[in-house]
Amino acid sequence: MAGSLIILKDPSKTSTGYMVVTSLVGMVLGLVMLLYPGGTLALMKAGFQIFQIILSLFILFFSLIEAIHFFKGSHWARGSLYLLLGALFIALVWVLDVSLIYYAIALFLALIGTTEIVAAFRFPVGKFFLGLLGFVDLMVAVIILMYPVVLALLIAWYVLFWGISRLLLALELRRTLN
Repeated sequence: MAGSLIILKDPSKTSTGYMVVTSLVGMVLGLVMLLYPGGTLALMKAGFQIFQIILSLFILFFSLIEAIHFFKGSHWARGSLYLLLGALFIALVWVLDVSLIYYAIALFLALIGTTEIVAAFRFPVGKFFLGLLGFVDLMVAVIILMYPVVLALLIAWYVLFWGISRLLLALELRRTLN
């Protein structure tokens, strides 16, 4: 028993050390995001544009490969259809705006919140917390839909609290294992 505890202590010290570092980075990043929410929005827009580029390239290559495959088999109509659909989907990717992210996150939170509220009535344990989490998720979804700019601040607060909770967890693990 004592030997297994020694084996557990050495890797856990390294692991908790990494947890402390990542939590400090998370807290600094969360504070920066809170103090400069415009930068967070700009970063989200840049990330969405990178996503648009990657998705467009994927659609382009897929439609070209499929069209060439059908052209080689003398299926000109199918090959042309793949080229046309590829062009339409690439255009659709560029018509969509970064606000799509807001709607996707709000929809995700609404689905998760609804699931948690339903689970609160079905599970024998943790009913209150499941219901509370579901209610909070639904309220955050409504807030994001009503005020999309709030999303950057919500992300900043999440990153900050993630860092703080991770730091507390690392310190508790370190204290427990020493």
